[in-house]
Amino acid sequence: MGLNFSKFRTSVKSNYLKIKRSSSSINLTNPSLIKKNFHDEFKFIDGRRYHNVENIHYFFPNDDLEIDRLQLQHYMMRFIWRSNFSSPVRDLLDEGGARVLDVGCGPATWVLEMASEFPKSEFIGVDVVPVMPLTIKPKNVNFEEANLLDGLPFPDNHFDFTYIRFLNCAFPFNLWTTHVIPELIRVTKPGGYIEIMEWDTEIYYQGPITGQLMDALIKEIRCHNIDDKIPEKMTSFLQDSRKLKNITNDSRDSPIGKHGGKVGTLALDNSISAFKLCETKFAEELGLTLEEYNALFEFYKKEVDDYKSHIRTHRFWAEKI
Repeated sequence: MGLNFSKFRTSVKSNYLKIKRSSSSINLTNPSLIKKNFHDEFKFIDGRRYHNVENIHYFFPNDDLEIDRLQLQHYMMRFIWRSNFSSPVRDLLDEGGARVLDVGCGPATWVLEMASEFPKSEFIGVDVVPVMPLTIKPKNVNFEEANLLDGLPFPDNHFDFTYIRFLNCAFPFNLWTTHVIPELIRVTKPGGYIEIMEWDTEIYYQGPITGQLMDALIKEIRCHNIDDKIPEKMTSFLQDSRKLKNITNDSRDSPIGKHGGKVGTLALDNSISAFKLCETKFAEELGLTLEEYNALFEFYKKEVDDYKSHIRTHRFWAEKI
């Protein structure tokens, strides 16, 4: 479970510079180029690549820079939680023959790591766009392009463990109880487990600059008809299904900023990347030029240390009746 933070950060930085150099010579806004290389699954805004799925509200990009961020985020979460999951399924995965589904797998870092750790079990990752490695992968891993809101392409009672992480910003509030949780339950076997992991859309012990940035982010979230308080309601959502038992939740507070050491620095970098995803809109919201908005992060870095800021993540897991 160890992680060489220095080596990982160096790799991410190297990838970032490589992508930046290669993308500077490509006209990403050329419609013919988009159609030829990316079909109708993607759209481009300000040079960043996004999904083009109408009923998914997720507004984060899915290009190589974002994949680097998500991979960094995965290792940060594993370090904070000291595990990749909390459901009591380890013995089942070790024994073999178990089926595991990751919904919204993205670049599939979690799936690939789990498949390596539990080679006797089968892992499937699904996402609305093909950003996962479709060719180079372990033999016990498969991927499918699918949209949970349209129904997952699997039979009832199929998986022993169904996992979903950080998709609060993908679904409007009402769909959690009408579509998301019922579909996760449908594909899970009786006696199998469902696990959901989410962030609090808040930075705790925040200063004035952090507060302004968070206000802009929350305003953006809400304009997509997304509830920024989903973690507070998740246990009730699971209870209301009446098809789950042994409903459990746990949370972790972790530092953001250099005061938190290496993991705090990773959390800081992750937050800055998130704030910069909508930099044009956020700058306008704060009455700043783009240059002034980006300069703000030097003050933000100092502020989270001065205030000893923290973030909070949650895990919810339950057994299907």
